[in-house]
Amino acid sequence: MLTLNIDYFKSKPVNIPKIAILLDHGYHLDYLIEKLEQVYPQIMTKITFERSTKPSKHEKEVQGKSGFVPAIAR
Repeated sequence: MLTLNIDYFKSKPVNIPKIAILLDHGYHLDYLIEKLEQVYPQIMTKITFERSTKPSKHEKEVQGKSGFVPAIAR
């Protein structure tokens, strides 16, 4: 997806807020950043990553769920 829209990121000015990309806890940020910088070295001046919140054990119990539960933002 990034490579298809790389022109957007290249043309985005750095003086406006960074684009926040929401990730779940399954992503390895160091690896992801390394691969993105291979495509566009200045990418991290224009984007930031945020981790979505995971439901706590108590929240799962209240909802009557157990095991894997999708992140709240999904």
